[in-house]
Amino acid sequence: MNTVELDLGPINGSVEVQILRKKIKNVHLKVFRSLEVVLSVPELVPDEWIDSFLFARKKWIDDQITKYKKSSGYNNLLDIRNGSSTQFLGKDMRIYKEASLINHVEIDEKKVNLFLTDVTDEDLVQRVFNKWWRKSAETIYIQEVDRYYEKVFRKYNIDKPTIAIKKMKTLWGSCTPEKNKITLNEYLLKANIRCIQYVVLHELTHLLYPNHSSEFYAFLTIHMPDWKDRKKQLDNEVVQGL
Repeated sequence: MNTVELDLGPINGSVEVQILRKKIKNVHLKVFRSLEVVLSVPELVPDEWIDSFLFARKKWIDDQITKYKKSSGYNNLLDIRNGSSTQFLGKDMRIYKEASLINHVEIDEKKVNLFLTDVTDEDLVQRVFNKWWRKSAETIYIQEVDRYYEKVFRKYNIDKPTIAIKKMKTLWGSCTPEKNKITLNEYLLKANIRCIQYVVLHELTHLLYPNHSSEFYAFLTIHMPDWKDRKKQLDNEVVQGL
């Protein structure tokens, strides 16, 4: 069972739920602003239990999808159209295409302006947008990692980690302590800087405490007392998670 078709009723219709079987103990159900629904479950959970679980949470899923559809931030970064919207650093931004002799991107408070040599070339539009988005994410993530490394972690005699940026469906970030590597979700750039800082600090803390132990959370709380508020904001404004 890789996907489950779930009928939400006459308004939102049928939705496809992606099922991810993982080496985890708890169940995680998430609805993304792209309207994707992902359920992560332990590897040995039977299909019948999954069907029952999703049926019991139909209303919750339906409510989150309705909320996102009503939001001006409802967007899809894989289908860039003139006047479509996206979140960027916590703000809802409209995307506009304009003819130009050189491909480049400019932004202001409310707009992402794509200047393109051919506004009708959908592949070109996507490439220009993706290159700008990835470069923006790289710049901001590295800046925050460097800042927290210098402020908090250098004194623990650990090397500054390498940073990778990937598209990830269910994680905002991950840490591989044995490789001294942190991976951050490309889509985290949709969140405001406070939420990005929370994810960065969370993953850096795993260099000292690989597991989510009491020591891990104590360290996180000392260096970011409001981390729970930031996490809640991230969950509520960028992805709905249960």
